[in-house]
Amino acid sequence: MPKFIDRGTEQAMPRAALVLLGQFLRQYSQQQQLTLLTEEDLPAVAADDGSFWCLRGPELAVVVTARPDRSDRVLVGLLAEASAVAAWLAQHGIQPEPQTATSLEALGQFMLAWVQACAQTNLSGSETPSQTAITWQQERRLLLNQVITKIQGSLELAEILETTVAEVRRFLQADRLLIYQFDQAPADTTRPMATVLDQANSAAQADSEADQPPDIVGYITYESRSLDSLPSVLHYTEHLCFQNHPDYPDRAVHYRQGQPIVIDDVAHTYRHIPCMLAFLQQVQVKSKVVAPILVGQRLWGLLIVHQCDDLRQWQPWETEFLQHIAEHLAIAINQAQLYHRLQQQTQNLEVCVVERTQDLRDALVAAEAANRAKSEFLATMSHELRTPLTYIIGMSATLQRWSLGELTPRQRDYLSTIQTSGEHLLRVINDILDVSKIENGRTVLDLRQFSLTSLCRQSVDAFRSEAAQNTIDIGLDLKLSNNQDTFVADPRRVRQILANLLSNAVKFTPASGKVVLRVRREQNDAVFQIEDTGIGISLTAQPLLFEKFQQLESVRQREHQGTGLGLALTKQLVELHGGSIKVSSEVGVGSTFTVRIPLQRSAAAAAAEAPAAEPVVGRIVLVEDNEETASLICDMLTAAAYQVIWIVDGSRVLDQVELLQPAAVITSLSLASANGSDIIAALRQDSGALEPKILALVDPEDHTQAEQALKAGADDCVGKPIDPRQLLSIVNAAMTAQPSFGVNH
Repeated sequence: MPKFIDRGTEQAMPRAALVLLGQFLRQYSQQQQLTLLTEEDLPAVAADDGSFWCLRGPELAVVVTARPDRSDRVLVGLLAEASAVAAWLAQHGIQPEPQTATSLEALGQFMLAWVQACAQTNLSGSETPSQTAITWQQERRLLLNQVITKIQGSLELAEILETTVAEVRRFLQADRLLIYQFDQAPADTTRPMATVLDQANSAAQADSEADQPPDIVGYITYESRSLDSLPSVLHYTEHLCFQNHPDYPDRAVHYRQGQPIVIDDVAHTYRHIPCMLAFLQQVQVKSKVVAPILVGQRLWGLLIVHQCDDLRQWQPWETEFLQHIAEHLAIAINQAQLYHRLQQQTQNLEVCVVERTQDLRDALVAAEAANRAKSEFLATMSHELRTPLTYIIGMSATLQRWSLGELTPRQRDYLSTIQTSGEHLLRVINDILDVSKIENGRTVLDLRQFSLTSLCRQSVDAFRSEAAQNTIDIGLDLKLSNNQDTFVADPRRVRQILANLLSNAVKFTPASGKVVLRVRREQNDAVFQIEDTGIGISLTAQPLLFEKFQQLESVRQREHQGTGLGLALTKQLVELHGGSIKVSSEVGVGSTFTVRIPLQRSAAAAAAEAPAAEPVVGRIVLVEDNEETASLICDMLTAAAYQVIWIVDGSRVLDQVELLQPAAVITSLSLASANGSDIIAALRQDSGALEPKILALVDPEDHTQAEQALKAGADDCVGKPIDPRQLLSIVNAAMTAQPSFGVNH
């Protein structure tokens, strides 16, 4: 600056007026469409240049400089001569524009605008009028609001702190502003730090700013400097060399109370702490202000301002401003920490959910495997037990009729007990075997036409003797018209359903009670209601009624024999018919079980109803684990008079096909339980003389599926999603032994 501006021509003005001067120059550059350069655009400017504004345009090129004078004043100079401006630009590596030549008219307009601004805001350096004070106060409030808005606009702590140090330093026109963060660690803890002072001795490693309790260590985490020539103290840490300072306890109390510390002259304040003073002098600090950052009740860190070029007498509003910033920083830090903890908890929760889901899947797989093993074991054991039991029952009955010699009454009682117990045990084993078969999908309904009246009378008559022994009135209430008596279902299974329910009703009805079987038809459904005046069932116990091996009485209170399989088996047999079973009961009053069984479609009846143009109806086995697709196919083929048996588990298809002897098998190639191509190949190899038609459900977009299916032995393919018309056409063609070739979709 001395080469271009005569110091004698500089004018002194208050430091606060720099903001108003900068506003005037920015406004003028915008009004006249001039280019404006500041020290922010040229960070390589020498330290003694201070602040500057360079206005450039086709007819005007001027440089306004400002350098510190005293703590509260600055010296402002003006470069207007074209050669001086060009030299100034060249010194800072900026090529002047060829057309730039300051005209007297443009310079005159600029000077008149400056004079007018000085008259309005008193930029000349004399005492600031009230209007300037109000404007400066508004500027402080505006900047404070801007900084607070930026702080509150982010939950990223690094972004908050980095923004704050830059904005606050620029507003205070300070040389350096930094954040000193405390770390709750032992005092001898060391941190890796950047080498900022190559020649610093061990004594100078005491922190210049800390003044914190002796049990914690801190380090500088964020820094903003006005000039790159100032030494950086970023990442600097300390060893608390100032602990013996006589003012230390008072300063610690100030920090705990959130009060800032103002030091106008560090040489005087730290004259009794040589290590601290040495460090401050090495980093060129002459004055400073320290504002504590309290997060909750803990001293989180310090917000520190350095003045390096000269001593600075800090104004009360500057201290207050810094304190406000520290308070808002504390709020933002607390929010950021809460947000970070929330993110960690969310991540931990997601991990826990994933782990728990996997555990549940593993448990489900294990439970299904155990259930299958249990069912297979029960089925095997039931078969092994039924043969010797049959011998026991048969031989005991034979002995009772033995003609060679007379049996004593005791012998006859023994044989009767053996036969009765054997028959009871055989019924239990048969129930277990039935439950196992149904669970494994090995139970097939033998659908036939029968008389509801005849079946229900036989069922009630079977329990008349037992009911009479207990003085129980058992009756039958038939509400059937002449054309409603004939029904199609599995009569043996329907009789078993009624027998289980009537047996329970008689068993749990006290003497002089009543049991009634009511029968009616509702459209295509047969409805059976078994009413009794027995002991009743509580609401809490009713959900357990149809569970296997569940008995509603405790062992001590149990008066009636039973395995807890009867109602569970009854429910399975009802659902095997596609029906439903419900119970309504009141303790001490009685119970009513309602069974609803829909009319079944037999193969003979379906064939008789089929149109002449349609193929002969046969049984079709559908292997599909997608419920929506399977429901659509079952509905379409059932409506077309086919008998469809849906199998979900692809691993048991061969056993089912061998048992059911279907005319056709429709299987999906995308099964979770088995490979569709392997199923087709196995069916084609083991079909024997039956040779059922095989149709594959394939994805049309995956051409390899159709090729695999046809190669494995499929007669044809059906594309997904299912087109009802095409499905029926392909099935009809297959059932009439007219297979089409290729994928129909």
